[in-house]
Amino acid sequence: MSSSTINPLLQQAVELHRAGRVDEAVRAYKKVLRKDARAIGVLNLLGLAEFQLGHLAEAADALTRAARLNPDLPNIDYNLGRVLQAQERFEDALVHYQKAVAKAPQDAEALSNLGTVLAALKRSDEAIAYYQRAVSLDPHHGDAWFNLGNALKAAERYDEAFTAYSRVLALRPEYTAAVGSLVYVLCRLDRHREAIEYAKRIIAIEPSDAGHHMNLANALAVVGRDEEALIAYDTALALDPVWSDILWNKGLFFLSRGRFAEGWPLYEERWRVSDAKLKQRAYSATRWTGERVSGPLLVWAEQGLGDQVLYSSMISDLRAFADEIVLEVDPRLVALMSRSFPDVTVIPQGHELFSGKVAAQAALGDIGRYLRPDGPSFRSSAGGYLKVDHARAAALRARLRKGRQHVIGLSWGSSNREFGRFKSAQLSELAAVLQIPNCQFVDLQYGETSADRAAAEAATGIRIERVSEIDNTNDIDGLAALMAACDAVVSVSNTNAHLAAAQGKATFVILSDASALFWYWMKRGDNTPLYGSARLFRKQNGQTWPDLVAANVAPKLAEYLASLSDQAK
Repeated sequence: MSSSTINPLLQQAVELHRAGRVDEAVRAYKKVLRKDARAIGVLNLLGLAEFQLGHLAEAADALTRAARLNPDLPNIDYNLGRVLQAQERFEDALVHYQKAVAKAPQDAEALSNLGTVLAALKRSDEAIAYYQRAVSLDPHHGDAWFNLGNALKAAERYDEAFTAYSRVLALRPEYTAAVGSLVYVLCRLDRHREAIEYAKRIIAIEPSDAGHHMNLANALAVVGRDEEALIAYDTALALDPVWSDILWNKGLFFLSRGRFAEGWPLYEERWRVSDAKLKQRAYSATRWTGERVSGPLLVWAEQGLGDQVLYSSMISDLRAFADEIVLEVDPRLVALMSRSFPDVTVIPQGHELFSGKVAAQAALGDIGRYLRPDGPSFRSSAGGYLKVDHARAAALRARLRKGRQHVIGLSWGSSNREFGRFKSAQLSELAAVLQIPNCQFVDLQYGETSADRAAAEAATGIRIERVSEIDNTNDIDGLAALMAACDAVVSVSNTNAHLAAAQGKATFVILSDASALFWYWMKRGDNTPLYGSARLFRKQNGQTWPDLVAANVAPKLAEYLASLSDQAK
């Protein structure tokens, strides 16, 4: 066929394409290709048209043929990358986007798309770098800013993510996805009051999205607007009655308000939430639901050390329901739990589970539904239930006092990946406590702390002792004995707070505004039914850690120590 015949057909196809009559354009492009199968430009146009129609396989085929015939065809790698990305063939898309960027290093769109593919491949740092290149080349590229925000959010770089999403909305106020993402980020920054306003903003735009109402409810719960929070939870559930994330968050709300009978059934949704990190064990044995069991009852470990310490408070009460209890815990807790519950078989998590005949089984966190239906039911364990090595504790105390009247244990950080930033303080921010006279201060913090202690000592002139023979991370039995050697423990919300309070030690727990996220400290008040010896101190209205410690913690601790001195006279 002559070029004079082909050109009018191609012209017609292009005009149809431009007019939005894409189906007709595809048929016209194919008619041209039947006459000349090697028409590279037509293959490229056909691929784009098929892509517009959502025909991904056909688009990939046409663009791949064009790329083979002429790899240097302008935009061919970019176009093929887009199609392969839509097919979730991320490794293949990466190859073509890299070629596209090599050919056009100033193409912000290609850079942004390359970042998106890298993000999908969990190569977050590289993705962030390409997004940053894209927005530096085109500061008005809203999608690139949004993608950058998503990558920074995934990397838990929330301050930077907030900046990126804010740039999106400055450019495109109608970008609803950025509004929803800002709600999440603001909550992670403990800026819940701002999160509420953004949540309301997106609900006004998308009122039928259950997730938006759940996010609003969570933020309202943290700031203590309980009636509004419940309305928002119920609205979310009316839109999606079976969404585990909503049920789980509502359950935490109830538990943190002491409404245990309402909270425990919803707490079981933790196995099914969208980002569930917990895996429910598949046992053939019957699940325990509060009945008397003839034979061994296996109670298996879940969540972290602190949670296992918390839930083990119910083990003694559980003995009334079974002939034998087999308790599985983190290997680091075996010695402590075996001493605390001598009539219970304690086995280490991560090893072969109890091989004998099991009459029933339960997750540690599930037994509260049956043993702790209300606040008064916690009284049986509130006085302390962990039994430390008292001889070891006495030897440590004698060594640590060094002629001083009191020994105070300190713990200031949480390693919780998701919420640690809410919980953690700097050791130097406890300066007001360190100024209490005639005290020996002891480092209870797990992990490497030499830099923290050096900074605090430089700021206050007070030395904090680290007991070198105790590994605060792995020797939990030794750490518990060290706490027992103290007159009191000052701690943020972490494993150490649970370990100290669970043995009945006077424990001064400092909590952030977001303490509602950690239901066991309750939302309000200076105590918790779970631990009778714990005294709770909460940041209020943007209060800093040093302000809280100076105004509330240090005076109450000094008062407590004075009472001990009076008793000793």
